[in-house]
Amino acid sequence: MVAIPIVLHLAMRERPRKLEFPALRFLQIRKESNRRRLKIRHLLLLLLRCLAVLLLAFALARPVFHSSSFFSAGSAPVAAAIAFDTRPRMNYLRENKTRLQVARDVGLEVIEQLPKGSQIVVLDSTGPRSQFDRDRGASIDRIAQLADADGAADLNTLVDNAIALLEKSDQPRKELYLLTDMGAVDWDSQATEATWKRRLEKYPDIHFSLLDVGVENPTNASLGNLRLDRTVVSEKDLIRIRTELRCTGCSGRQLAECFVFDRNGAAEKKGEKWIDCNAGDTLPVEFQIRAGDQGVLQGYVELSKQDGLPIDNRRYFTISIRDPYQILIVAPEPVQQQSRTLSTAIAPPTLSQQGETRYELESISYAALANENLDGLDAVWLLDPPPLSAEQWNHLLTLVDAGGGLAIALGSNAGMTPEVFNATASPEIMPAKLLRQWRGDLYLAPQRLEHPLLQRFKAREGSIPWRENPVFKIWEVGPISQESRVVIPYDNGKPALIAGDLGRGRVLLLTTSLSPGTGKLWNELLAPREMAWPGFVLVGMMAEYLVGSTGAQLNYRTGELASLPVYAEDRNIDSYLLQSPTGSRRIAPDDQGDQILVTSTEFSGNYRIGAGGNEGTEYGFSVNLPAEQTDLTRADRIDWAQRYSEDRLPIHTLTDSLNRLREDAEAKTKWEAAPWLLLALSIVVATEGLLATFFYQRPK
Repeated sequence: MVAIPIVLHLAMRERPRKLEFPALRFLQIRKESNRRRLKIRHLLLLLLRCLAVLLLAFALARPVFHSSSFFSAGSAPVAAAIAFDTRPRMNYLRENKTRLQVARDVGLEVIEQLPKGSQIVVLDSTGPRSQFDRDRGASIDRIAQLADADGAADLNTLVDNAIALLEKSDQPRKELYLLTDMGAVDWDSQATEATWKRRLEKYPDIHFSLLDVGVENPTNASLGNLRLDRTVVSEKDLIRIRTELRCTGCSGRQLAECFVFDRNGAAEKKGEKWIDCNAGDTLPVEFQIRAGDQGVLQGYVELSKQDGLPIDNRRYFTISIRDPYQILIVAPEPVQQQSRTLSTAIAPPTLSQQGETRYELESISYAALANENLDGLDAVWLLDPPPLSAEQWNHLLTLVDAGGGLAIALGSNAGMTPEVFNATASPEIMPAKLLRQWRGDLYLAPQRLEHPLLQRFKAREGSIPWRENPVFKIWEVGPISQESRVVIPYDNGKPALIAGDLGRGRVLLLTTSLSPGTGKLWNELLAPREMAWPGFVLVGMMAEYLVGSTGAQLNYRTGELASLPVYAEDRNIDSYLLQSPTGSRRIAPDDQGDQILVTSTEFSGNYRIGAGGNEGTEYGFSVNLPAEQTDLTRADRIDWAQRYSEDRLPIHTLTDSLNRLREDAEAKTKWEAAPWLLLALSIVVATEGLLATFFYQRPK
């Protein structure tokens, strides 16, 4: 086609005309000048016509151009971060492949599709990385080493680490591939949606791709988080262990069993329960076991039937068993009569007669307190105390500072005018000074039930009959010390129960009496009637709080710092042997020697810490994976387009071709030249027409 304008150009050349003119010499000079000028113009016109044909041909071919400067070429090197979700949930097995194995295969295909010379980094949930892989081979090796899913970092931490690395790269195109099972726990929340929207807005130059390696309809039976009423119990205690059976996409009969380890490390079955469940059910599971001998009791609850995700079929627990708690009740004369109500609330007579109470109680008078040896006691209750001597307060201060508990229930014996009581009272122990006695029609009105003292009330929050247990008389107190806090106020806002920490012990101050006294009752908190149950529960929780059985933590989540208080007699031990699910190693207590800290708690199981062999000291704790981390419920994909732009956060499933994924990535970097070629063609044609008008203009 280019030859056509050349032929036409030659055929349409103007023929010279013969003119008779005498001054031929001047015409010869003029002829040479005109010939050179016309030749240049004719060549320019020919070039424009040829260019017009070439532009038309290129435009019809619709060429696509790549650029590594303004546009990042799909075939040009990129900076790519391939982030693998390697949390334990990715161990879910379907068709003889775990989700992590599928993700590993997909990740290798992604690397094969990346252009040569690309910067690549492979990340997982085990921890952050600070630099790109050395080369493509190093990335492939790292993917091959992703054999077990044991990471703890959540998706946001993983993605943020990948973004930080991509931002360090000089490559104009940056790509992030996130391989995950698309669990609802990671995506179906407003907080997650807000985080991703901020992320997409902040990093417009990063091209995100979600690679879904999950199963569309997963089936799994799992146990929920384990709950213990107490972690420190006495030998005669009955331990209640609670959890839930969760059936995701499955139904049938499940067997739940409870095991404990004996002194030789052998698992002994303590109970079993058959449970019928349907898909979507969450059913309670509860076991009760006797505490037994002193020491560290460890065990687990498990489902006997194995499924695609066995890691959530077992939950571990640790309980510390000790002698019955020794509690001393100091009461006015007659001692037995004044302390009977409180003793009944702490240790019910039926349990005491059967030898099943976890407390051993002793009651004495205030006159005998000065000569009483407080060593070995776990707690002391002062019922309706009169002003005490400085020596008596010092004895109590020593008890609390060493780790004991002290409860003070104020009454009439403090005096109508409290100056004498305040003058002798220990300022370290008393969280506030007494002001005056106050009469009224009050009741306990807890605002929040977050304090350990109130945990048992949470299950019945909103239906507790506090109003049915009136308080007629209280002590008003002055400003609360900084080390103390009001646990329960009255309905008028005045403090009812104040808690404070002192040394390694605890102090509780109740501003109303718990003894019958000699006059009119101060309250009906421990009245002998059915509606008075909140008062009895509260006194029981106060006793547990004072002896420390509510505050000791022996059961942790994976990744948490385990902190175990060291017994006083073990403060001289420099080294302990830690036995964990992954092996044994030596650890040391903290610098003060009163705590053992364990940071490596990434794996579920029972941990034991000992020193001195079989006859030495022993500690223990358990670690469990949070139940939400094994929830296989899939993210809601229906409203995904409304939440996220498909071109900014696309989801690719295993049915998608990775070649198509790369094509989508390259399509964002290509630009078609046809529109620009057509524009240039129109300019060239217009210029050619203009020149041709002047060149072929005939004289009139």
